[in-house]
Amino acid sequence: MNYSTTITQKGQITIPKKIRDILKLVPSQKVIIGIEENGKEAKLKAAEDFLEIAKKIKVKKRINVLKAREYMEKHYERA
Repeated sequence: MNYSTTITQKGQITIPKKIRDILKLVPSQKVIIGIEENGKEAKLKAAEDFLEIAKKIKVKKRINVLKAREYMEKHYERA
């Protein structure tokens, strides 16, 4: 499925609504544009949100934030 769009004088393009809907793109979201090996084609994909990536990280042991702060205050000087 191919769509046509125009490059503005500032080098910007508008991603057609149908593509934005398919890729679930929202305003201000980052996208990744990759160049294919042939150097003549580009591929666009939604960049993962930092918080979505962070949710995937498994933590072995949770820490108590208040205890960590107390420890830091006891053992380290403020600058």
